[in-house]
Amino acid sequence: MATMASLCGGTAHLSPLLRKARALGLETPDSLLRLAILRGCTHYVPADYNPLEVTDPGEERFGNEELGVALISGAQEYEPQRMRCAAQLLSGKGLNVEALSRLALMERCEDALAYIAKQGSQWDVEGKAFWTKLSSLLPKSLLEASEVWPHPSRFMLQPGYRRGGAMHTPVWLRPRTEGIAV
Repeated sequence: MATMASLCGGTAHLSPLLRKARALGLETPDSLLRLAILRGCTHYVPADYNPLEVTDPGEERFGNEELGVALISGAQEYEPQRMRCAAQLLSGKGLNVEALSRLALMERCEDALAYIAKQGSQWDVEGKAFWTKLSSLLPKSLLEASEVWPHPSRFMLQPGYRRGGAMHTPVWLRPRTEGIAV
């Protein structure tokens, strides 16, 4: 399977962020996804999810900026569900936009993050300022409109039409603040 970096015309690298994750007991991409679910990305809960399978090292040791970027790191195999989960996690409150852009450059996933930021600035009414600022800190991506990335609708809920022809407004997915009960 192709890595995130290879989809962007780059090469995968030995990721310092993924090494840190492994040192904290997050050995696999699946464990990163399960940690994101534990931290509130409940839209992506797999049928076999068991919250006891992953231990949260704490946000002070592995912040949501790090977790979100680890999910889309250039060294990871490309998996659209991880990218969608990263978008939801990075929509949470209190993230450091400068740290996030720095991590994306370090992890060679600035194209993927630029795509998420572009969609967020267009569709996430509540987080528009965050996504716009993040977009300004990332290099201009040549892959913003790539068919490789998930369709923008995969980052939000789109309830559709109501009786009478009125349409519901799409809602950008955010992490639930209460997370998953253990």
